[in-house]
Amino acid sequence: MSIELDPSSQLSFRRPLTEAIKETLVIRNPTQLPIAFKVKTTAPKQYCVRPNSGRVEAGQELKVQVQMQAMKEDPPVDFKCKDKFLVQSVAITAERELLPPQDLWATIEREARDQIREKKIRCVFLPPMDHEITQIKEEEEADHHSSRLSSSAHSTHSSFNSHSTVPAPASPVQPTSNDSAPVAAQVHFATSSTGESSDVGVLKRELESAQQTIQSLQSTMDKLQREASTLRQRKPDSGSSSAPMMTAVHLRHEQEGYPITYVAGAAVVAFLVAYFLF
Repeated sequence: MSIELDPSSQLSFRRPLTEAIKETLVIRNPTQLPIAFKVKTTAPKQYCVRPNSGRVEAGQELKVQVQMQAMKEDPPVDFKCKDKFLVQSVAITAERELLPPQDLWATIEREARDQIREKKIRCVFLPPMDHEITQIKEEEEADHHSSRLSSSAHSTHSSFNSHSTVPAPASPVQPTSNDSAPVAAQVHFATSSTGESSDVGVLKRELESAQQTIQSLQSTMDKLQREASTLRQRKPDSGSSSAPMMTAVHLRHEQEGYPITYVAGAAVVAFLVAYFLF
């Protein structure tokens, strides 16, 4: 069986600590039997507890006054109080009812120490009330500012959403990089094909011109060959004064071989054939 404490974990003493401060500790008995209690502290000279021991009937509660003595000066703001209270309790059975009150705890500690229940409460020093009020106001202002920022952000977000829902004007579909690659390849191929076709056309025209030149040269060569044959077939007369001249011309043709125009035409034909084929 155990009691209930209010506050359950700490006693708070508000600054300034240069004045005596009283706090109340409520002890409740939720059980069906009376409970005896006793309050101990780690700083007995600093605190005064009234009553420091007693009895709480079943289903009842008792208020204990805890007074902290005035200090000569306030400890630093970051000072952490290490003072504690220990509240012990034990159920009062029918046999314990017969014991004198002054002998109750001595008998229980000697015969039934394992039945004693203990609860610890620590002491805490709080800042002055005006400081806390200022801190509360600052927190409220910070919360108000945060709420205003949240509302502003929410309205901005809503405005952005309302603007973003307006349909954008239709724009022509632009080809993506993947689509433009085949198109570029096709254009390049068409350009290359066109260039090659123009080169082939130029070559064809040059070839036709060369063929015409070859035919013209061939005609000239045939004409020269016919003239040479005609000259060879003529026989010079014995009494003619032109006989030595004809003989000289005939000998000259025989010594020189092919005519110069024939050789030049053959060279031009060989050059053109080598140019177009190689």
